[in-house]
Amino acid sequence: MGKYNYFIATCIMILFSITTSYAQDKEAKITLTFKKADSLYVCKALVTSEGKPVIEVPVNLSVKRLFSNLPIGDAVATDSTGVATFEVPQDIPSRNGKLTIFANIVDDENYMNTEASGEVNWGTVVVSDNSNVGERSISGGRSEAPIYFIISSLLAIGLVWGTLLYAVLQVFKIKRLGTVNKN
Repeated sequence: MGKYNYFIATCIMILFSITTSYAQDKEAKITLTFKKADSLYVCKALVTSEGKPVIEVPVNLSVKRLFSNLPIGDAVATDSTGVATFEVPQDIPSRNGKLTIFANIVDDENYMNTEASGEVNWGTVVVSDNSNVGERSISGGRSEAPIYFIISSLLAIGLVWGTLLYAVLQVFKIKRLGTVNKN
């Protein structure tokens, strides 16, 4: 019986992986609608599957940023009509006032991962002041680096090369003293 334990455990693991891989077999569709109600920005995500509204599925809302998506609040579960309602903050910065908003279902037991996006003009336009671009700063390039950075880096490089030069001179001095003592 001992030699069959590995075979039985392997079969059980294979059967378990097959059954769990088909757990998320339903496909959901998300439709986004945007509305400005009074002074609030409201985003509604309608989740349907096979033409019917999906109930009690957590939906996450996020905004596209430079490197990844910025989550807006916590996940909201859909109601009896399949709608998850989100209040979007009014102070999200953007370059041209447009925001790309994503709604997604992630890691649900019954439905596959689904994502929908939409673009809306709800961003706060940020104007950047570039008047100090030519000045020396820590984030500046080679020609705009602060003077103390240049001096400290040259001093460190000089000390390293000075130490190496001193070590080489000491080796030649030892060699010369060795030849003088032999005579």
